[in-house]
This record gives sequence, C-alpha cells and structure tokens, in this order.
Amino acid sequence: MRTIAALSLSLLFVACASSSTDGDSDGSINAERIALQKPTIAIAQLTSVGAAAEKKLTGGLPVQYQIRVTNNSDIPIKLQRVTLQTMGSGAYEISPTANPFSVTIEPRQSQDVRMWAASYIPMSSVAGANGPVTLRVKADFQSEKGKFQEIFTENITGPAM
Repeated sequence: MRTIAALSLSLLFVACASSSTDGDSDGSINAERIALQKPTIAIAQLTSVGAAAEKKLTGGLPVQYQIRVTNNSDIPIKLQRVTLQTMGSGAYEISPTANPFSVTIEPRQSQDVRMWAASYIPMSSVAGANGPVTLRVKADFQSEKGKFQEIFTENITGPAM
C-alpha cells in the first residue's frame, strides 16, 4: 500500500515539474508576452424573439452575434477563432461554441464578424428569451510576433437595436 502511495506521489511531482506556464497546450500566448498592444473587442446580440413568444418560449433558439475587433497595435493581426459560452444563469444557455475565422485587421482599424450559436432556454421566465446573459468570449489571434488570445466576459442585455 505504501508503494502505491509513494508511486502516486512521485507521479504527481513529475507531472507538476513538467507542466508549462508559458501558454496553453496549443502554444498560444497572450499579447503582453509578445509586446503587442491588446485589441479592443466588443460583442452584441443581433437576434431577438418576438414579444408575443419571448416569455413563454423554451427549447432551442439560434442566436446571432456581431463581434467588433479593433486592432490597437502597429502591425496587422489575424482573427483565427472565437469561442463563446454562457456563464451562470440567464435568459438562455450556450455550450462552448467555436467559429473559425481568417480575418486580417490592419493597424488602427476595426473589423466586424458575425457568428451564430445554438442556445437553449431551459424554462420560461419573466425576463424572457431576450433577457440578460453573461458570455465568456475567447478570441484567438495570429500576428507576425506570434499567437495570442484575449479572454473576457461580457453582460449581454438582449438584442442591439
């Protein structure tokens, strides 16, 4: 029994010693590590549910988002992927959903992209399907200085008008 415990403890030390803190397992790193001014990212919900149905609606609902990326650096950056998911409770739920992109954003310019996500409304509520949600957004980028990603949360209060 002591041999198994000692072996387990040894494996734990080896695993901890061999782990990397330089970036994610896919080799991505953040903008600060590559001396690049971070882009500004804004997200807005575009779709809405009609007022007659929104408070009684349950089940699946496709939701479209517009994501605006502003390149604040002096070199072009390429948006490669956006991953969305909801956090906590809200008007609807979205499991992690990724969308690939290949959009180059020139220095000091902005670019809009759109993406759809399949949402699920677990039960009807007073706030309705157009009510607020909290999104976790992860945007993956590539530049001549390397890969980086931006991760943030955003409170969405329904469709943008």
